[in-house]
Amino acid sequence: MNEGVPAKAAMKKPPVILYTDESMQEAAAKMYHMKNYDAPVVDDAGRVVGSLSGDTLMTAMMKGLSPQTKVEEMMERQVSAVLEGDLPLPSFKWNPATIPVVNESRNLTGILYPEEWFAAVEKDAKQTRDILEALLNGEEEGVVVIGDGHKVIFSNRQAEKLLSIHSGDRITDVLDKNKITDVLSDQLSEETYSFYIKDKKMRVKKQTITAGKKTFIALWFKETAPSFTNGEEEGWKEKAEQMETILELAYDGIIMVDRHGVITMISKEYASFLEMDEQDIIGRHVTDVIEHTRMHIVAETGKPEIADIQPIKGDYMVATRLPIFKDGKLEGAVGKVLFKNLGGFKALKKRMEKLEKELANYRGDWNETNRAKYQFDQLIGTSCEWTKAKELALKASETESSVLLLGESGTGKELFAHAIHNASPRSPGPFVKVNCAAIPNDLIESELFGYIEGSFTGAKRGGKKGKFEAADGGTIFLDEIGELPIHMQVKLLRVLQEREVEKVGATSAKPVDIRVIAATNRNLEKMIGEGDFRLDLFYRLNVFSIHIPPLRKRPEDIEQLVPYFLKKLSLKLGKEVKYIDRTAMDTLVKYNWPGNTRELENVIERTVNVVDSYQTITSVHLPDKLTGVKVKEKPEPLSEQMREAEKQAILHALRYTEGNKSQAAKLLGVSRTALYEKIARMK
Repeated sequence: MNEGVPAKAAMKKPPVILYTDESMQEAAAKMYHMKNYDAPVVDDAGRVVGSLSGDTLMTAMMKGLSPQTKVEEMMERQVSAVLEGDLPLPSFKWNPATIPVVNESRNLTGILYPEEWFAAVEKDAKQTRDILEALLNGEEEGVVVIGDGHKVIFSNRQAEKLLSIHSGDRITDVLDKNKITDVLSDQLSEETYSFYIKDKKMRVKKQTITAGKKTFIALWFKETAPSFTNGEEEGWKEKAEQMETILELAYDGIIMVDRHGVITMISKEYASFLEMDEQDIIGRHVTDVIEHTRMHIVAETGKPEIADIQPIKGDYMVATRLPIFKDGKLEGAVGKVLFKNLGGFKALKKRMEKLEKELANYRGDWNETNRAKYQFDQLIGTSCEWTKAKELALKASETESSVLLLGESGTGKELFAHAIHNASPRSPGPFVKVNCAAIPNDLIESELFGYIEGSFTGAKRGGKKGKFEAADGGTIFLDEIGELPIHMQVKLLRVLQEREVEKVGATSAKPVDIRVIAATNRNLEKMIGEGDFRLDLFYRLNVFSIHIPPLRKRPEDIEQLVPYFLKKLSLKLGKEVKYIDRTAMDTLVKYNWPGNTRELENVIERTVNVVDSYQTITSVHLPDKLTGVKVKEKPEPLSEQMREAEKQAILHALRYTEGNKSQAAKLLGVSRTALYEKIARMK
């Protein structure tokens, strides 16, 4: 059944609306004439916060509650409301009398009666069936759908005209029982047959259809061209002889067997290879003539075998065996020998291996030229600082100048780089991402600039294209630019000045057309003063600098980011989690977010995993670090606690030095090598 009818299409105006501050006496007056009806309860803002049934109201009165008792004290708070655009079927499992319909702000817009929604669905389904029947009736072929017991559950006009068959008939009573039974019992889900029906030669196409837990068989009947007269038969005999000659030339050998594996035809070439006369072969069982053959198995099972390597006469051949069907019935098999021995096969295999290597090189090049994913409309937020950053980035996309993105970790610098590229004239070109902190120092030059064959020990054959060359015609994004070693900063400066790259081991440079976007969470001006970053490179990169504000400086954007992440992560995790209450939202807004937007998304993902579908997120579902609730936990072993303390000390030192590992090592009183080893174990 088609269930694509949204709640808004079938909802009605609520006959009764209750308010939280109304008394039981006022509610009873409103619901006096309503039976089996759940009245929605709304707050002062018009948002649905509960429901009250006639049974609940009657029970309260019988218990002697005060007539001035507020509706808020009696209502059911776990109300199952649906959005205007949602399909309400999941909500019907509780068998409610009515369901409130709300908009995105959870304001009441209508009431849905299950029976009226089902009536709308039925009307929509009927319309869909009418359209499908009209389409099938317009088919030139006869279409018949078979259900249980070989009963026809649908036949179009062409089938009724061609076969005199109608819905409700048993197809085996109308058509030849033996032929049609063979078709229906065939295990193949899609197959084409050819046989006579009522003196007409038909091409019958079969398809197995699964709907819900039931399986149906659809048959397409089409009348083929009539048989040829005796006068035309001689011409077809001549064509058959020509076809036999073509088959002799096309393959090294052909053989045919009947259903029992007896040879009915063999080509001269194949008989010559077997060193036997054709007449001595025909009529014998295939296993008596050809060693290690499987022709009789294919003729029995009807399952094809493609490009099978078969040992024969102390050598090998590559054989393909195909079943032969006539009027839908398995009649035998045909075998085609593609090579008499593996000499030709080995030559083909060698050529294929060469092509696969070339394809791997091309695939490697393609993987290096990544495409940008994000657009400006995916940079969620309307705060003043965020809007200013987006406006600057949009202006930057219109230029060819280098862009420097500054901001803390997790603020969305990479998203800005994607958006700038996609909005620029370079968007059709590649967008190559490079994390300067993730590439070891001894490999970074070959990764960025590439190398030629034989330039160093271990250099792969044919050399390798570097990231700058891969970005030719597009944009290269250098993330964590502050981690680039000094000697590489010199080469990068040359690329920015001369727009050319020189591979490792090469004697000449190659021009490149690139646009550079760099990003860092470090203070480059401070690094310049300490000698860790070149001033001339900074000026080259800092043509168009954009500061990405941290999340703690734009808390108003959290109100927009949370619904966005809920929608995104609900889709990813296969859950329906759309709502978060005010207290939980306030908790998110007040939190400091040292990990910025990335940390917020992680918290939302964790929360969506914790709650059930259709459940509203409350403070209970948020992590303890946000709510301040301490949970009694079993202490970790001392070794684990010491390892964690060491990790926090290292992270603290790195934050204090803004990522400078040399200074962090000095503060911690360890060598830089020891610090690098500890950081590696932390990952």
